[in-house]
Amino acid sequence: MREILFDRFGGPDVLTIRPESPRPEAGEGEVLVEVAYAGLNPLDHKIRDGSSGRAEGLELPAGTGREMVGTVLSAGPDLDEAELASRGLAPGTRVFGMRGPQDQRGVMAEVIAISADDLAPIPDSVPEENLPRWAGLALAGLTAIATVRDAAGIREGHTVLIHGGSGGVGQLLIPMALEAGAARVWATGRAANAERIRELGAEPIAYDEVDWQQALREATDGEGVDVVLDTHYFSTFEPSLELLRPGGIVVPLPSLADLSPARDRGIRAAIPAIVPGRDRLDHLVQGMRSGIYPLEVSQVFPLAQIADAHRVLEEGHTRGKLVIDVRA
Repeated sequence: MREILFDRFGGPDVLTIRPESPRPEAGEGEVLVEVAYAGLNPLDHKIRDGSSGRAEGLELPAGTGREMVGTVLSAGPDLDEAELASRGLAPGTRVFGMRGPQDQRGVMAEVIAISADDLAPIPDSVPEENLPRWAGLALAGLTAIATVRDAAGIREGHTVLIHGGSGGVGQLLIPMALEAGAARVWATGRAANAERIRELGAEPIAYDEVDWQQALREATDGEGVDVVLDTHYFSTFEPSLELLRPGGIVVPLPSLADLSPARDRGIRAAIPAIVPGRDRLDHLVQGMRSGIYPLEVSQVFPLAQIADAHRVLEEGHTRGKLVIDVRA
């Protein structure tokens, strides 16, 4: 089977296709999945170039990718047909999910073994052409849930600023913040993506046309906001501290973000930690079915163009998600 691997840390060109990788075997608690599409995330290139903490101790050669959509083929020795059926994961079922935090294996392969606990079934009503959206849902969605619910604790009446409202996670942060009861949500993004941000329910701030700090001050009559959700961090974290109301909280998404500038000023700050689980995956299913979470896919690359996809990923201005067609 075909599989994407890298045998050293470096740029996109270290990613290569191994055309005849051995097909994996499902261990205890695992299922075999034939992968159709796999989502790309900034974490992928940070592991590949060695800058992520997740790269420490990674055994090379290693696979790449964390989230996927595909079809269940079979299960490990401890999962019989009745158990799979009770989970909605019978062979032939279309599923989506992401590898748990402790599972360092990639998903950019034609067949993968993955924990059954890290998967959820896709409704039969979802047409084949919509599967790329589901490939990019699990990691972005679980990150957004952890950000809104666990780290920020957004509740009724809060005002919220989201940096990167048109990105993969941002497009889920906006509706989830509103779902949690936020009274008003502003989101920064390029002017070209302003209409998309409005469609999601937030008020856009075009950072490439206006001073985003001044724009938010004017929009809030100088009061600032209760919550800042920062998918960018590097250029936005410290300036955002000036825009928080007393008692507010800032939540940067990069796991290695330095929170000391906030805490030194007595400002609450937290980094979200993804909590895997079927209940949260099922919540994402409900949001997709109802149309509340209209995650957008901007581009689908064939497996052979994985290096090109990583180059686009590293540019950092992607609208929505990038997805790999593993079958192409």
